[in-house]
Amino acid sequence: MDSNPSAIDLFCGAGGLSEGLRRAGYDVRWALDHDESAIETYAENHGDHATQADIRETDPAVDGPDIEPGNLDLIAGGPPCPSFSIIGQSKLGSLEDRSIEEDDRNVLYLDFLRYVDYFQPRAFVMENVPGMLADTAKIESDTMQESLPVGPEGKTERYPVGEEAPVTEIILEEMENLGYSADWFKVDAADFGVPQHRKRLFFIGRRTGEDLPNLERWRTHREPTDREKTQQMQIRPELKEGGDTAQETFKDVSSAVLPPFERDREHKLPYLTVADAIMDLPPISPDGEMPPTKATAYTLPPVSPYQERMRDISEEDTWEDQELTNHEARWHNHLDLSIYKLLGHGVGWNIGQVSTSLQPYRDDIFPDKYKKQNPAEPASTILAHIQKDGHMYIHPTEARSLSPREAARLQSFRDTYWFPESRTNAYRLIGNAVPPRLGEAVGIAIRETILSDRHADF
Repeated sequence: MDSNPSAIDLFCGAGGLSEGLRRAGYDVRWALDHDESAIETYAENHGDHATQADIRETDPAVDGPDIEPGNLDLIAGGPPCPSFSIIGQSKLGSLEDRSIEEDDRNVLYLDFLRYVDYFQPRAFVMENVPGMLADTAKIESDTMQESLPVGPEGKTERYPVGEEAPVTEIILEEMENLGYSADWFKVDAADFGVPQHRKRLFFIGRRTGEDLPNLERWRTHREPTDREKTQQMQIRPELKEGGDTAQETFKDVSSAVLPPFERDREHKLPYLTVADAIMDLPPISPDGEMPPTKATAYTLPPVSPYQERMRDISEEDTWEDQELTNHEARWHNHLDLSIYKLLGHGVGWNIGQVSTSLQPYRDDIFPDKYKKQNPAEPASTILAHIQKDGHMYIHPTEARSLSPREAARLQSFRDTYWFPESRTNAYRLIGNAVPPRLGEAVGIAIRETILSDRHADF
């Protein structure tokens, strides 16, 4: 078996899933997204093999990569399905003056399957939000039924027109109709070494055989015990009085905090926290006086093993030489800053629990908007809504919302991963991304279970 299985990434966004697959040993040969900023970011970090286009207007045989059908190992991607997301439903219904029924992005998975149908990869993985599990869809002859991909037997009608069926069931039947064994798996990114609670749904399919990777068996982290919760994060040894100054000592600790993915790992580690992820980054402030609004250099060495890994310092450089990017504070008004200071760690104020003069949104749209992140726990889910404001993502010790670099750290992007200079675009791309560490776990599970020549019982 080739040591570098081939892959393509549809709906690639900023490249979080591609980054994870690359770390898992895949050769990501082509990527596609309609968003110009996403493609700019992807190309900066992965090379020029990404194409900007609306997938609905592409033909995989003409516009896709130069790979013969049957020769591709993996098709990966996350079709955007905003109507399956609670916040997506609120946004569609309230901010865009557009109903969920009118949004056609919830059937973009069909275009993902068009590429699967054409390239016939050995495996595929499709990422989405867990809200899909509770959703149903009506089979409409003029939208869904006519666009269903035709399988090996030429069948497209599996549900009567007008009938409602669970979305996951519809999708799995479409996948099986294309000749694949498939199932879905719900996971939390924190279980795989991402310092953030982020629940996601993965559909995984294989062209031959029945065994599918049970992602739960590849977890590396867990909920900490009460004793562990009371312990402070591990401080870099050379910062302790009389500590060892050797880099090797710290790197040994780092490898233990982010261990390799091994099936049925016996010893799982406590969740990584907000403090583990971001507390080494220099102070910044919205007013731009002292500290400055933007920091371009580190002022401290990494103080946790995760931070060491995220800095990704080359052997030739030291932390003093490394440039810091995307660490800039957004502007906040005086009212926001006052509320930020009042909140305790991990505390959130729901709209309706505070005076109407303090409410940033109507209470019929967003139920929770003020949340200070707890340094002793994984972060709450980083969403693309962070581009609008940072009320749900308040820094644990500074009166401001998270910077793009801090949000990227919580998503497990390394500091060498560059995002567009537009702070708004950077927030959006980071919030929409698959955490690379989670993508790596899924990639390794698929590689070991499906793309391996071994026939063990997985």
